[in-house]
Amino acid sequence: MASWKKIGVVVLVACAFTLGAALLVIGVAPKAPNSAPSSPAPVQAASPWNSRAIEGTPVGIRVQEIDPTHAAVVFSYDLQNTTDTDYRLAKGPNIVIMSRLASSGTLSGDEPIALDSAAFVPARNRTRVALEVTHAFNWPGQRTAYAERTFDQLVMGDVGQIAGFVLFDQANRYEIDFPAAWPQSHATAATP
Repeated sequence: MASWKKIGVVVLVACAFTLGAALLVIGVAPKAPNSAPSSPAPVQAASPWNSRAIEGTPVGIRVQEIDPTHAAVVFSYDLQNTTDTDYRLAKGPNIVIMSRLASSGTLSGDEPIALDSAAFVPARNRTRVALEVTHAFNWPGQRTAYAERTFDQLVMGDVGQIAGFVLFDQANRYEIDFPAAWPQSHATAATP
């Protein structure tokens, strides 16, 4: 009987050895802990906004008919590229335009402000651009004193509370200031 016990112990040890080897081969065996805890990857800070690369100078304001029930107050500006690199300003999700409130200097996105069209501003040159604020507006039938007051009220509703606009080009990290030094406005009808 003692020999059967010896054979049983040898078979049991052989089975345990085989099972342990199989577990190591398929990767189920417990792994040794890492010697050092892993640290999170460093967070990269976004580059600061460049507010000196492109500068805006106000040129004029006009009211433009979109259709008989809508008008756009159009703010024209000259953009000066102060860099040695050409700059393309295009409509899209990377462009955010906000108004700056005159009372506090706070930025506001309450009104939708749109870039009229894309612009190319060559290095060390100027280009004219326009910002539009669209409103519901019933166009008067004739150019009368009443119509002129209505246009002026529409414009003053946009400019009376703001110190200008700020455009953020998120792709280039440009902050473009459009100050409020408004010259005389005039109303025009939309061209077809």
